[in-house]
Amino acid sequence: MTTRRGLLVLAASAAALPARAEIVDDLRRGGFVIYFRHGETGSQGADRRRAVMGDCSTQRNLNEQGLAPVRKLGEDFRALKIPVGKVLSSEFCRCWQHAEAMFGKGNYTITDRLSLPLSYPVVTEADRRLSNDNLAAMLSEEPAAGTNTVLISHGNNVLMLTGFHPNTQGEAVIFKPEKGGFTKLGSVLPTEWLRR
Repeated sequence: MTTRRGLLVLAASAAALPARAEIVDDLRRGGFVIYFRHGETGSQGADRRRAVMGDCSTQRNLNEQGLAPVRKLGEDFRALKIPVGKVLSSEFCRCWQHAEAMFGKGNYTITDRLSLPLSYPVVTEADRRLSNDNLAAMLSEEPAAGTNTVLISHGNNVLMLTGFHPNTQGEAVIFKPEKGGFTKLGSVLPTEWLRR
């Protein structure tokens, strides 16, 4: 796994600087895939088996403690002038709620290719392979010129593919598509985009 100037994992410590200028400068030029783990839902129990797509009452949803910071993320992106092209969301309510709170109604597309595997939490090898293939294809796709692609999904999807789990809900993992593949460059916590 490679890193690039300015695109390193930001440590969650008092010494960490929110969204270092180099990260923002890179993202302003476009060409990256920004993978968000959905915002705060409170409890974090697995709900895949009982979840009915399209019925939010059967799933974990963003709570008010999740919606407010995600709206702030949208404000941060606009203030930092980070260009966003395609926005894709898992079909789970908490993911498209994140997309809507951050980018507005109608500015995202829901896809089952970003959803939790059907067999989750005990994922079959076939489901793992399908999830990994879907996500790898999206992380390898070059964004439209001068923009970044945003994916909003689940921590476990990116964990299965890369071995990295974004432990904080609302955390972003930055990827650079290159030569039919991708490189994971680092992650940014929700509070690290702009100083609060």
